[in-house]
Amino acid sequence: MNKESIKSLVKKVNDFWMQERPESGDSHWKRAAYFIGCISAYRILGDKKYLDFAVKWANDNNWDYSKNGKGWDYAGLDRGKHPSFENADCQLCAETYLQIMEAAPDCGGTDEKIKAGMEACLADPRTNYWWWVDTVYMAFPFYHKYGVKYNEPRCFEKVHGLFTDSRVNRTCYDEVEHMWFRDENYLPLVILTPNGKKVFWGRGNGWVIAGLARGLEVMPRDLKYYDEYKTVYCDMAEALIKWQRPDGFWNCSIIDPEDFGNPETSATVLISFALAKGINLGLLDKEKYLPVVIKAYEGMSNIAINDDGKLGWVQGVAGWPGPVKAEGSEDYAVGAFTLLSEELLKLI
Repeated sequence: MNKESIKSLVKKVNDFWMQERPESGDSHWKRAAYFIGCISAYRILGDKKYLDFAVKWANDNNWDYSKNGKGWDYAGLDRGKHPSFENADCQLCAETYLQIMEAAPDCGGTDEKIKAGMEACLADPRTNYWWWVDTVYMAFPFYHKYGVKYNEPRCFEKVHGLFTDSRVNRTCYDEVEHMWFRDENYLPLVILTPNGKKVFWGRGNGWVIAGLARGLEVMPRDLKYYDEYKTVYCDMAEALIKWQRPDGFWNCSIIDPEDFGNPETSATVLISFALAKGINLGLLDKEKYLPVVIKAYEGMSNIAINDDGKLGWVQGVAGWPGPVKAEGSEDYAVGAFTLLSEELLKLI
């Protein structure tokens, strides 16, 4: 493995994905999770077609973001129940827009709707609606990025309250195993794997550790909650490396290899990206963790990437361990693979 081989894979995987999906798509989390990686491909390869593709997506969606791609209801109710701004999935799109505007300052982008959505969110005192742990990837970095960019300390308090509700009040974080249950439906008193083990969903834990890593990168190091987040991140890293498979992957059900025991790319790419990011941030020991990252990258390169550039063995949209097919491929896996490649290029 060398820098040129990594760049070649980035081009191969992203070019295939773009050719297969030439239309921009909606302004929801799946597309946003890809376009964060697409911007990364631009940084890696210096080819403006990747940045142009991301700008086109944002323009086609009017720099708006929503739960269902049909526009944001800033002050009203979504489905008659909850304000739409509370859906963390939408906020990944807002973060991606900010990244696009930073990469292409002259693209004509606007943060008007991003500010309106965040202001509505900060005006709501509730912090009890991050009931699923995917939120840590979808919104945790966005709050910190927004707080720094716009000098808005309310963001840091709001996101800490949301994170604490998931971790402590809902007990989604296992303080012994240092991994997360996807939501309260998967606590061990509710359900176990068919083999009687705790249900730690691979991608769910990938969302959390990767979200923490991206958040730790942008938040102020003197933030009063920094050490708390860093501790959870480092404890997760230590716990997760013990469950890496011999082929470099992590299982869809992390601690039960007999529960959907195929390779699973989305968990693997998110976890290994988070570890690589942690090394680059000086949070993890390079000698200990880099071999884990390389083993994962080589495993995906040899097993999951087809000759045409399709990234396979990805579990489809879900909230728990489930079946994985060799041909399965999704936006979020391609985006995270590119982010991982960028971090790995810094390390070698």
